[in-house]
Amino acid sequence: MSEPSAAREHVLRVAEELFSERGYTAVTLKDIAERLGVRQAALYYHVPQGKEQLFVEVMQRSFRRHQKGIERALAEAEPRLAVQLTAVASINAQPPLGLARLARSDLPALTSDHRADLSDLGQRALITPLERALAEAYARGETRLLDTQVTTALFLAMIDSIHEIYQAKAISREVLARDTVEMLTQGLLRR
Repeated sequence: MSEPSAAREHVLRVAEELFSERGYTAVTLKDIAERLGVRQAALYYHVPQGKEQLFVEVMQRSFRRHQKGIERALAEAEPRLAVQLTAVASINAQPPLGLARLARSDLPALTSDHRADLSDLGQRALITPLERALAEAYARGETRLLDTQVTTALFLAMIDSIHEIYQAKAISREVLARDTVEMLTQGLLRR
């Protein structure tokens, strides 16, 4: 796939901001056009098939970007689960995915083919690298046997919410990431 033009890249960035803020179902092409300062008809030059095509492309890019960030964080971190998960939770260069909203309302609003494609990509981009890290931690003797898919889903939900907490509280993102991972890996009870 070739690199998008500067104008198309701008459309994709603005659409991603709006979809990230409000979700697929709450955003219209008119909203995107207004934020871009163009007429709605002009968007069809970039996305002839409309809003769903634009959302799918935005999510594909977002999932791939998140996957690269997760894989890089896992690879560069010391091979200890808490260190690796803290590195993943500390990634802050990307907008939140809004995973609960994505599962609850965005994906169900898409055609079945797009829903299946994005679900598969989300699995490969977000779940698979983290499940691999959990399996490796188990093999190293760090963790007990866990359902890696459930643990991964909980971790992703927790770090996805860090974006909201970070904006509302005067707590550094790094402290939130560390505390989230510590809670997940060590629990709440004193030892």
